[in-house]
Amino acid sequence: MPATLPTRALTRLAVCTAALAVTLTGCSSQSTDTAAPTGPAKVAPPAILQAGTLKVCAPNDGTPPSVYLDETGALVGSEVDLAKAIAAQLGLKADFVQSAFPALIPTLQAKQCDVIMAALYIKPEREKVVDFVPYLYSGTGIAVSKDHPAAITGMDDSLCGKKVIVAIATTAEERTVEQSGACTASGKPEIDITRNSHADVALQQVQNGQVDAYLDTAETLGYFATKTGAQIQMAGKPFGTIKIGAATRKDDSALHTAIAAALGELEANGTYAKILHTWGQTDLDIRK
Repeated sequence: MPATLPTRALTRLAVCTAALAVTLTGCSSQSTDTAAPTGPAKVAPPAILQAGTLKVCAPNDGTPPSVYLDETGALVGSEVDLAKAIAAQLGLKADFVQSAFPALIPTLQAKQCDVIMAALYIKPEREKVVDFVPYLYSGTGIAVSKDHPAAITGMDDSLCGKKVIVAIATTAEERTVEQSGACTASGKPEIDITRNSHADVALQQVQNGQVDAYLDTAETLGYFATKTGAQIQMAGKPFGTIKIGAATRKDDSALHTAIAAALGELEANGTYAKILHTWGQTDLDIRK
């Protein structure tokens, strides 16, 4: 993640919290049906630990929309769907091995799983110990009300003089402070910034017209827009992006190559785009 963003920044996101009873209702964890293998297995041991199965390391402390436990205790999310789709494309069935986020790479290295798919940002220090197949961007987004978008067009002068809420200790906060400085330097009013890391509360204020915008990870905003009924829309494109990828062991080039090929096939047949659309992550498409 970017330097100003905590490693598990999304842990501040409440899942279908009761505070959204008025407008942000109807939480859904429905995933696309992508579990069935599409044909004969394309990889086998030793490239994978168990014949017919792709063991996927996933966090047991994740949050929407990437990987999380729904109200029934089932593991769901955009990366869960994508992992199932990649496994199926390889002629395998996905089996999820859960652990705490900090233990994911050690778990992979201990050969308790074949690949990590867990909102794992591709950073130089991680590339030294694992190989990545990029499949998604993470970034910062700006949410505005559908009913009164306040003429905000992105991280630009359209924010000058506006009331906004930013998630604490994030790229969103840093960039908004910088933009506010640019506003005053050019003789325009500063941005009225409030800090609050409760996305549900912030988005309710956006919908009620109490503030003009809320800035947080694009993934979080996409989740609320698609899965909770929040009457919000994105202003401009995500910024401050960084790639997320599937991590494999350095000594497992065969699986790395197979996953890259499977992802390319999913992109070509429309499955990849469908999964991103389902979870409000179309703007985070790795091909863009």
